[in-house]
Amino acid sequence: MSKYKAIIELGIDLARGAVTQFSTEESNATLRKAILDAIDCTDGVFNYKKYRRNKLAAFEILEEILDVRLEEGIKNQFDKFVDYRSVKFGDSLKFRRENTDLFEIATIAGGTNNLLRQRLSDTAFTIETGWKGVKIYEELERFLAGQVDWVGMINKVERSFTNEIATDIYTAIKAAYSGLSAPYYETGSWDIDSFNDVVAHVEAATGMSPIVVGTRKAVQKAEPKYVTAGLDVNQRNQDGYFKTIDGITFGVIPQAHIPGTDTFAIDDDFLLILPNGNEKIIKFIMEGETLIKEVNGQENADDSQEYVVRKKYGTAVAASSKYGVYILS
Repeated sequence: MSKYKAIIELGIDLARGAVTQFSTEESNATLRKAILDAIDCTDGVFNYKKYRRNKLAAFEILEEILDVRLEEGIKNQFDKFVDYRSVKFGDSLKFRRENTDLFEIATIAGGTNNLLRQRLSDTAFTIETGWKGVKIYEELERFLAGQVDWVGMINKVERSFTNEIATDIYTAIKAAYSGLSAPYYETGSWDIDSFNDVVAHVEAATGMSPIVVGTRKAVQKAEPKYVTAGLDVNQRNQDGYFKTIDGITFGVIPQAHIPGTDTFAIDDDFLLILPNGNEKIIKFIMEGETLIKEVNGQENADDSQEYVVRKKYGTAVAASSKYGVYILS
């Protein structure tokens, strides 16, 4: 973290809602004062010439706050099935995929080693990253004067990126499970026996007890064969779905909107059956840090300032991972 560590930590805590010793207004005022100090406006009054000379300090503070908030948002939302990694600009990361097929055991005579060799094989792959960005505008004076909600601004940028990343992740998932076939792919109305068959195949292939994730509407369609009145019904009413069915844990993945619309980005008709181990089927790479750039070096007619916020990342599915899907009709 940079020399502006204290300011950045305050901004992160504000976005988290973790500042308890001050009110939001007091915390925002403290943050604004700290940013003014960073751009050499130590008298507490915004000065455009000083800002123009020292604006990179303000950008650095906002960039680092966004980096932390975006990373936390992704991990909190997708921890069950997304492997999040971060690398420096220009670096790449190789993921190794282990061949999960078991060795073939042969019947042999005593004293012989005449066996066919079987390789401890795996493959490696890298993820291509690309730039994503958003252009925003605002009068910097309004922000520094207390007329702009800093927490709301930083959260909106973070949520916008997280929402776009969610769309990319679910697009990758859908493309991956569309290529699955029996016995790891089942479709039709909910049937506990058919579901358990897919679970058993994932378990047999990985040696792990699976977990199941889907949207709230999707997991609500899953029901055990026998429901005990009282405890089971109360638990479902409290959580909105059965959290455990036949010993298998269910979890909800949050919905998202397609950016710029009120249309859900995630299908409500699939249950993803994942091995409950360290291997996560979605690989996500964040390359480098958030970059904020002032677009125009001259004033707009309406006195607004334009800025581009950019991130470089990529996502992919580990195609060789053994997982299952139940498409619910």
